[in-house]
Amino acid sequence: MLLNLIRHWFFGHYTTRVTRKAVLRLIRKMKPAANRRQRNEILHRIDQTAAAHRQDDASLVIDPPSRGQLEWASFILAAYQELLSDFASEEEAIQALGSEMEAAHGTPMILFTLDRLMKAFRGDVRRAGKVLDAVLKQYGDSFAWKSEVDEKGLTFTITRCWYFHFFNVHGLPRLTTCACRLDGLWFNRMDPKRHRLRFDHDRYTTKGYGSQNCIFPIERG
Repeated sequence: MLLNLIRHWFFGHYTTRVTRKAVLRLIRKMKPAANRRQRNEILHRIDQTAAAHRQDDASLVIDPPSRGQLEWASFILAAYQELLSDFASEEEAIQALGSEMEAAHGTPMILFTLDRLMKAFRGDVRRAGKVLDAVLKQYGDSFAWKSEVDEKGLTFTITRCWYFHFFNVHGLPRLTTCACRLDGLWFNRMDPKRHRLRFDHDRYTTKGYGSQNCIFPIERG
């Protein structure tokens, strides 16, 4: 029961709160002439739209993590819809939103925790696979994945992603990359000298970028 509450809180309340700060920063950048009241009005509209999305897509909730995931994804979608007209293209809006989200979530505590996690791999790709497997289990039953180890390293593959399904239902599969940007908080900092493993950026891809599956390739350092 307690674990379910924590997973709901983390995937929903926590990530949404941090993303809300990111969106507020983006509003300040895109609407420098707006005063505090006007910025709050924009956030209020986003909150209302997000609530409507949560209600309309309630059938996507199958467990506590997905309840939180719906809360977060609904806010991302609502923010994108509200701010899209301020950008020259959909891609520009997605990149700007994803960049602000990545920066907002990359707090010193989060980065320290991720560094400790990667050090726990101890340069062992099999151990890395077990740790990533344990982490991904917290995402709930709406995710499916597999891991393969060979002489080169570990390939971690996500075959079913709740976020991609949600944004794809709304005709915006590319918006999934905003959530994908947060994965970069750990693999962009994987240091062969410090963690004895290397992330292969050339083979990395996700459903949000148009691939069939999300591929996370980790090589021995």
